[in-house]
Amino acid sequence: MKRQIKEEIATIGRRLYEHDLNGSYGGNFSVRDEEFIYITPSGVPKDELNFSDILVIDFSGNVIEGEGKPSSETLFHIKIYKVRPDVNAIIHAHPPFGTGFAIAHQGIPNNVHEESSLILGEVPVIPYEITSSKELAENIGKAIIDHNALLLANHGALTVGDTLEKAFRRMEELENVCKMLTVASLLGGAKPLPHDKFESLLELKKKRGL
Repeated sequence: MKRQIKEEIATIGRRLYEHDLNGSYGGNFSVRDEEFIYITPSGVPKDELNFSDILVIDFSGNVIEGEGKPSSETLFHIKIYKVRPDVNAIIHAHPPFGTGFAIAHQGIPNNVHEESSLILGEVPVIPYEITSSKELAENIGKAIIDHNALLLANHGALTVGDTLEKAFRRMEELENVCKMLTVASLLGGAKPLPHDKFESLLELKKKRGL
Protein backbone atom coordinates (compact mmCIF):
# COMPACT_ATOMS: atom_id res chain seq x y z
CA MET A 1 0.00 0.00 0.00
CA LYS A 2 1.04 3.64 -0.38
CA ARG A 3 3.22 5.00 2.40
CA GLN A 4 2.76 8.58 1.16
CA ILE A 5 -0.98 8.49 1.88
CA LYS A 6 -0.35 7.11 5.36
CA GLU A 7 2.18 9.85 6.07
CA GLU A 8 -0.26 12.54 4.90
CA ILE A 9 -2.94 11.23 7.28
CA ALA A 10 -0.50 11.10 10.21
CA THR A 11 0.62 14.66 9.45
CA ILE A 12 -2.98 15.92 9.37
CA GLY A 13 -3.48 14.50 12.87
CA ARG A 14 -0.61 16.62 14.16
CA ARG A 15 -1.69 19.72 12.24
CA LEU A 16 -5.24 19.54 13.61
CA TYR A 17 -3.88 19.22 17.14
CA GLU A 18 -1.36 22.04 16.73
CA HIS A 19 -4.01 24.36 15.27
CA ASP A 20 -6.44 23.65 18.15
CA LEU A 21 -8.86 21.97 15.78
CA ASN A 22 -8.90 18.63 17.58
CA GLY A 23 -7.94 16.95 20.84
CA SER A 24 -5.49 14.09 20.97
CA TYR A 25 -7.94 11.19 21.11
CA GLY A 26 -10.92 12.71 19.30
CA GLY A 27 -11.81 12.55 15.65
CA ASN A 28 -10.80 10.35 12.74
CA PHE A 29 -9.58 10.90 9.19
CA SER A 30 -9.44 8.89 5.99
CA VAL A 31 -8.40 8.93 2.35
CA ARG A 32 -9.94 6.96 -0.50
CA ASP A 33 -7.53 5.43 -3.01
CA GLU A 34 -9.36 3.45 -5.68
CA GLU A 35 -11.03 0.48 -3.95
CA PHE A 36 -9.27 1.01 -0.62
CA ILE A 37 -9.74 3.38 2.32
CA TYR A 38 -6.78 4.52 4.45
CA ILE A 39 -8.11 5.34 7.90
CA THR A 40 -6.92 6.24 11.39
CA PRO A 41 -6.90 3.54 14.08
CA SER A 42 -9.05 3.46 17.17
CA GLY A 43 -7.50 4.43 20.50
CA VAL A 44 -4.31 6.08 19.24
CA PRO A 45 -3.69 9.80 20.03
CA LYS A 46 -4.08 11.67 16.76
CA ASP A 47 -1.17 14.02 17.50
CA GLU A 48 1.18 11.04 17.87
CA LEU A 49 0.22 9.11 14.75
CA ASN A 50 2.93 7.42 12.75
CA PHE A 51 2.44 6.32 9.15
CA SER A 52 2.62 2.71 10.33
CA ASP A 53 -0.46 3.26 12.53
CA ILE A 54 -2.73 3.94 9.55
CA LEU A 55 -4.89 1.01 8.49
CA VAL A 56 -6.13 0.09 5.04
CA ILE A 57 -9.64 -1.31 4.71
CA ASP A 58 -11.97 -2.28 1.91
CA PHE A 59 -15.49 -0.97 1.41
CA SER A 60 -16.88 -3.72 3.61
CA GLY A 61 -14.73 -2.56 6.51
CA ASN A 62 -12.31 -5.51 6.36
CA VAL A 63 -8.72 -4.69 7.35
CA ILE A 64 -6.40 -5.25 4.39
CA GLU A 65 -3.24 -3.91 5.96
CA GLY A 66 -2.16 -2.78 9.41
CA GLU A 67 -2.58 -3.81 13.01
CA GLY A 68 -5.25 -2.81 15.50
CA LYS A 69 -8.81 -1.70 14.89
CA PRO A 70 -9.87 0.96 12.40
CA SER A 71 -11.77 3.97 13.71
CA SER A 72 -15.07 3.21 15.38
CA GLU A 73 -16.60 5.71 12.93
CA THR A 74 -15.64 3.63 9.90
CA LEU A 75 -19.29 3.20 8.91
CA PHE A 76 -19.83 6.84 8.06
CA HIS A 77 -16.54 7.10 6.18
CA ILE A 78 -17.61 4.24 3.93
CA LYS A 79 -21.06 5.78 3.53
CA ILE A 80 -19.68 9.16 2.46
CA TYR A 81 -17.40 7.64 -0.15
CA LYS A 82 -20.30 5.65 -1.56
CA VAL A 83 -22.62 8.64 -1.96
CA ARG A 84 -19.96 11.21 -2.96
CA PRO A 85 -17.69 9.87 -5.73
CA ASP A 86 -16.03 13.30 -5.89
CA VAL A 87 -14.81 13.02 -2.29
CA ASN A 88 -11.42 11.42 -1.64
CA ALA A 89 -10.76 12.60 1.92
CA ILE A 90 -12.74 12.99 5.15
CA ILE A 91 -11.87 14.74 8.40
CA HIS A 92 -13.97 14.36 11.53
CA ALA A 93 -12.69 16.48 14.42
CA HIS A 94 -13.82 18.27 17.57
CA PRO A 95 -12.83 21.93 17.05
CA PRO A 96 -13.87 23.86 20.18
CA PHE A 97 -15.97 26.59 18.58
CA GLY A 98 -17.41 24.35 15.87
CA THR A 99 -18.29 21.70 18.43
CA GLY A 100 -19.84 24.41 20.58
CA PHE A 101 -22.16 25.24 17.68
CA ALA A 102 -22.92 21.52 17.31
CA ILE A 103 -23.76 21.24 21.01
CA ALA A 104 -26.05 24.27 20.70
CA HIS A 105 -27.63 22.75 17.55
CA GLN A 106 -26.73 25.96 15.74
CA GLY A 107 -25.95 25.61 12.04
CA ILE A 108 -23.84 28.02 10.00
CA PRO A 109 -25.65 30.02 7.29
CA ASN A 110 -23.96 30.52 3.96
CA ASN A 111 -24.71 34.25 3.63
CA VAL A 112 -22.90 35.99 6.49
CA HIS A 113 -19.23 35.88 5.51
CA GLU A 114 -17.85 36.07 2.00
CA GLU A 115 -14.92 33.66 2.30
CA SER A 116 -16.83 31.00 4.24
CA SER A 117 -19.63 31.23 1.67
CA LEU A 118 -17.12 30.34 -1.03
CA ILE A 119 -15.17 27.71 0.91
CA LEU A 120 -17.91 26.06 2.97
CA GLY A 121 -21.38 27.08 1.94
CA GLU A 122 -24.14 26.27 4.40
CA VAL A 123 -23.17 23.98 7.27
CA PRO A 124 -26.21 22.22 8.75
CA VAL A 125 -26.49 20.39 12.06
CA ILE A 126 -27.53 16.77 11.67
CA PRO A 127 -29.59 15.11 14.42
CA TYR A 128 -27.75 13.37 17.23
CA GLU A 129 -27.17 9.64 17.00
CA ILE A 130 -24.82 7.52 19.09
CA THR A 131 -21.26 7.47 17.82
CA SER A 132 -20.38 4.64 15.39
CA SER A 133 -24.07 3.73 14.92
CA LYS A 134 -25.69 2.86 11.59
CA GLU A 135 -28.16 5.65 12.22
CA LEU A 136 -25.36 8.20 12.43
CA ALA A 137 -23.86 6.91 9.18
CA GLU A 138 -27.26 7.14 7.46
CA ASN A 139 -27.85 10.71 8.67
CA ILE A 140 -24.41 11.80 7.53
CA GLY A 141 -24.84 10.03 4.19
CA LYS A 142 -28.05 11.93 3.47
CA ALA A 143 -26.74 15.34 4.54
CA ILE A 144 -23.31 15.17 2.90
CA ILE A 145 -24.78 14.80 -0.60
CA ASP A 146 -25.43 18.56 -0.74
CA HIS A 147 -22.77 19.87 1.66
CA ASN A 148 -19.01 19.82 2.16
CA ALA A 149 -19.14 20.40 5.91
CA LEU A 150 -21.47 19.20 8.65
CA LEU A 151 -21.94 19.75 12.35
CA LEU A 152 -22.86 16.57 14.23
CA ALA A 153 -25.25 17.45 17.05
CA ASN A 154 -23.64 17.12 20.51
CA HIS A 155 -20.59 15.56 18.90
CA GLY A 156 -18.29 17.49 16.56
CA ALA A 157 -17.65 18.56 12.98
CA LEU A 158 -16.96 16.88 9.65
CA THR A 159 -15.49 18.15 6.39
CA VAL A 160 -14.76 16.51 3.06
CA GLY A 161 -12.69 17.29 -0.02
CA ASP A 162 -11.17 15.87 -3.15
CA THR A 163 -7.87 15.98 -1.24
CA LEU A 164 -6.95 15.75 2.43
CA GLU A 165 -5.59 19.29 2.28
CA LYS A 166 -8.93 20.60 0.99
CA ALA A 167 -10.78 18.85 3.82
CA PHE A 168 -8.31 20.34 6.32
CA ARG A 169 -8.77 23.87 4.96
CA ARG A 170 -12.52 23.48 5.20
CA MET A 171 -12.22 22.41 8.84
CA GLU A 172 -10.01 25.41 9.49
CA GLU A 173 -12.52 27.75 7.84
CA LEU A 174 -15.40 26.18 9.74
CA GLU A 175 -13.70 26.92 13.05
CA ASN A 176 -12.85 30.46 11.93
CA VAL A 177 -16.41 31.33 10.95
CA CYS A 178 -17.72 29.88 14.22
CA LYS A 179 -15.35 32.22 16.08
CA MET A 180 -16.58 35.14 13.98
CA LEU A 181 -20.23 34.30 14.62
CA THR A 182 -19.54 34.01 18.34
CA VAL A 183 -18.10 37.53 18.35
CA ALA A 184 -20.97 38.78 16.18
CA SER A 185 -23.47 37.39 18.69
CA LEU A 186 -21.92 39.64 21.35
CA LEU A 187 -22.39 42.65 19.09
CA GLY A 188 -26.05 42.19 18.28
CA GLY A 189 -25.93 39.18 15.96
CA ALA A 190 -24.67 38.38 12.47
CA LYS A 191 -26.12 40.39 9.59
CA PRO A 192 -26.59 38.67 6.22
CA LEU A 193 -24.94 39.81 3.00
CA PRO A 194 -27.19 41.94 0.77
CA HIS A 195 -29.35 39.59 -1.28
CA ASP A 196 -28.27 40.85 -4.72
CA LYS A 197 -24.60 40.77 -3.76
CA PHE A 198 -25.00 37.30 -2.33
CA GLU A 199 -26.50 36.05 -5.60
CA SER A 200 -23.49 37.47 -7.46
CA LEU A 201 -21.22 35.72 -4.97
CA LEU A 202 -22.91 32.40 -5.68
CA GLU A 203 -22.37 32.93 -9.41
CA LEU A 204 -18.70 33.60 -8.74
CA LYS A 205 -18.54 30.40 -6.70
CA LYS A 206 -20.03 28.43 -9.58
CA LYS A 207 -17.60 29.91 -12.11
CA ARG A 208 -14.63 29.03 -9.90
CA GLY A 209 -15.92 25.51 -9.39
CA LEU A 210 -15.81 25.87 -5.62
